[in-house]
Amino acid sequence: MFSLMLSIFPIVFLVCCKAMPNFPCCPGSQQVVAVMSNYIGTFTSEDKSTVCSTAKNTVEGIKSELSSRVGCPSGGEAQIVNEIDRQLTNIAKMKINYEDECPYNLGFARAMFDLAAAAAGHAGNGTEWQTMKGQFEQESQAIKAIGQEMNIEVTDVHIGHPSKGFSAHQNVPSPSHVIANPGQQSSVDHGKEDTPLSSDFDF
Repeated sequence: MFSLMLSIFPIVFLVCCKAMPNFPCCPGSQQVVAVMSNYIGTFTSEDKSTVCSTAKNTVEGIKSELSSRVGCPSGGEAQIVNEIDRQLTNIAKMKINYEDECPYNLGFARAMFDLAAAAAGHAGNGTEWQTMKGQFEQESQAIKAIGQEMNIEVTDVHIGHPSKGFSAHQNVPSPSHVIANPGQQSSVDHGKEDTPLSSDFDF
């Protein structure tokens, strides 16, 4: 039963951690938020060539940033890329005849914004976190709208929402602090030494 749950919800376990009373957010979620915050406002309705070029550069940048993250004993960054690739590839075999990389890149970027929105929502219910979650969601919606406008198939990647523990989400600092210190002790507990946290699917 446990193995079945893992196969159904791979990304849920990727971004969430066990709710521990002193740690409001797991490092993997912080890393996703930090990476994707760099791409807020990236996608606008321009000509198709520009949109596709932007999507390509965005995905290359995301993958580069994920691969450069250190201290990842569980290979969280590779798990994200592999899972999104797996879903996009499986869907493509059924629905899409790729003439270029544009549908894939738009789908990948949208999946990462959806994942970042889930991670931001996991981090806290404060105004700043909800604003950031909304920004990630707007970017995802913009990509979908661009695909519809330009008749580019942007497929859905199914990403679960991280579980939340009330006592574990009471002291989350501002998004700017977490983005500056993703996965660091200082980003989840002010006044303590900057040492990485740990969880089964850490970054």
